[in-house]
Amino acid sequence: MRQLMLTKEQLSELKKELLLQKQQLTGRLEEEEENPNEGELSSYDNHPADTGTELYERERDMALDEHGKEELEKIDAALAAMKDGTYGICKESGEEIPFERLQAVPTTLYAVDHSPEQSLETGRVPEDRVPHPDDGIDSFSDAANYGTSETPSDFSEDKDNYNELYKEEEDDENPAT
Repeated sequence: MRQLMLTKEQLSELKKELLLQKQQLTGRLEEEEENPNEGELSSYDNHPADTGTELYERERDMALDEHGKEELEKIDAALAAMKDGTYGICKESGEEIPFERLQAVPTTLYAVDHSPEQSLETGRVPEDRVPHPDDGIDSFSDAANYGTSETPSDFSEDKDNYNELYKEEEDDENPAT
């Protein structure tokens, strides 16, 4: 096991912060359990907007509770790492986690580069695959194949259905042989 480079004062400061966060979260979760927001028992005479607001508030409270429980698990994991002497060492790489990162996110057990919470944006097209205007690609036609906000009534010619809206343009560009 690597020797941690945090000083006793730094470790004490971080432990105080974790314990304070744990106390605040535990208090909020216990208060929520004791005084749940149950609302009215009957929605018979409620306006639909009131019912929607009540549903939103319940879902928000449930999401906050779930987040709070996840944070408590992270705090407990960080406190356990302090106890066994691995706090401040990245679980993935074994590198030391800078004190500044630990101050900002005292529950972390990972260096920035190895954090499982760091996720790259998915579904993004790499820059080298983005079509260039000189490639002769008609992006409007490509997008129009998936639909547009236009309707047959937006065209001067008679169109019977949506599938015929751009068919003539394609036929003119690609004559049959």
